[in-house]
Amino acid sequence: MNTRIHLRQVFCLALCLPLLSALLSGCWDDRELNELGITSGSAYDWENNQWKATYQVINPSSGASGMGGSGGGSTSSPPFLTFTVKGNTIMEAIERTNLTSTREMFFSHSRITVIGESLAKHGINQLLDMFLRKQDARETVYVFIAKGDAGDILDQLMQMTKNQGAGIQLMIEQESRLLSYYPGTRLFELAMALSSESGAATLPEILLTGPEIMDETSETGITDLPSRLALGRLGVIKGEKFAGWLNQRQAFGLSFLTDNIKTATIAFASRPQTSDKLDASFVLQNSTTTVRPVWTKDHYIMDVDIKGSGILSELGSVMDLNDRAAITEMEDSLEQQVLELVNASWSEVKKLGADVTGFAVRIHRSDRKRWKQIEKEKSWESVFQEIEIRPHVSFQIERTGLSNKSFKSVQQE
Repeated sequence: MNTRIHLRQVFCLALCLPLLSALLSGCWDDRELNELGITSGSAYDWENNQWKATYQVINPSSGASGMGGSGGGSTSSPPFLTFTVKGNTIMEAIERTNLTSTREMFFSHSRITVIGESLAKHGINQLLDMFLRKQDARETVYVFIAKGDAGDILDQLMQMTKNQGAGIQLMIEQESRLLSYYPGTRLFELAMALSSESGAATLPEILLTGPEIMDETSETGITDLPSRLALGRLGVIKGEKFAGWLNQRQAFGLSFLTDNIKTATIAFASRPQTSDKLDASFVLQNSTTTVRPVWTKDHYIMDVDIKGSGILSELGSVMDLNDRAAITEMEDSLEQQVLELVNASWSEVKKLGADVTGFAVRIHRSDRKRWKQIEKEKSWESVFQEIEIRPHVSFQIERTGLSNKSFKSVQQE
C-alpha cells in the first residue's frame, strides 16, 4: 500500500514540475512598454556591400487629430519616426539603432517589410533567415518590393490613416479582395514558395506616384497629395534573386493561372464583331481555375480550365439584353479577353524562366515518377521552357442589373 502511495506522489510531482517551471519562466524577458520602440514597418536595401535597414517606429508623443485618430500630445508631431542604420549583417544594423534611439526596437507588431530592388538583385535568403530565426520578428508581415530605395517608402505619410504600416497592409488586402491583380505575399508564403519545387515567388511593387516624399504632417492637410503610395507591378523572385517585372495586365493573367481571383472587374468589348472598343464592365464574383499536367510525347501540356460567373455592371453600346444571342456574344468577348490576359502572362513568365505558376508542384504531385527523373537529371529549367498551356475559359453573365436595355438604346428609341 505504502509503495502505491509513494508512486502516486512521485507521479503528481512529475506533472507539477513542468507547470511550475512554465510559470517561473513567463516573465524572464519582461520589458516596460515605455522602453520599447514599436515598429510598424521595416525596409531593407543593399548599399556599398552593407545592409541598410530602415525602421518605422510609432511615435508615442504624436497627436492624432490631424491624421484621423484620437489621443493626446502634440498635433505637429509626426505619427511615426524612421531610423536608418547600416551594418555588415542585419542584426548588426538593428543593434546600431540603439545608438540613435532611446527605445529598443520591438518587431512583434510590424505589419509590412519592403525590399529594395538593390537587395533583391543581391539576394534575400539572409533576410528570410533572420525573420525565421529572430524571436520577435513576425513571419506574417506582408512583403513588398520597391524599385528604388526601399527606405523612402517608409518616410511617406498617408492620409486617412495614422499607422502607415497598417495602411499599406489594408491597401494590399483590399486590392486582393476587390481587384485580384496580384495576391498579397506574406513572409512565410514567400519562404515556402522559394523553397518549393518551383523555387520562385512574386512580390507586389510599392511605389511613390510623385517625385517628392511627403514626410511633414502639414503636407497632409491638402486634399490632393502630389505624391502618394501606390501598388504598381509584380516583382518576380527566382531562387533568391530578382528576375524581372510583370506589368499589371500580366499580373492579372497570372492570378487567373494560379487561381488567385476573388472578385475582379473586367472591361471588355460588348460588340466585338463591330468594334474592339472596351465599352462594358463585368464583375466576376466567382472564379475557379484547375490545372492538369499532361505529358505529350516529349513535353508537358498544362490543361487550364477557368470557370466563372458574375454580373454585367456597365454597358456603353446599343443592345437588347432580352436577346440571348446578345448575352452569348458578350460572354464570348469576355472569355477572349481573359484568354489574352493568360497568354500574355504566360509568355512573360516563360521569358523570365521563373516558375511562379507553381507548375513544378503540380507535376510533382501528379507524375512522381517523371518528376524524380527531372530531379535526377536537374533538367527542370529546360522542361519548363518546353511547357505549353492549353487554357479554356467559360464565363456566365448571371445578372444584367436593373435594366434589360442600355441607356444608349433607350435614348435612341
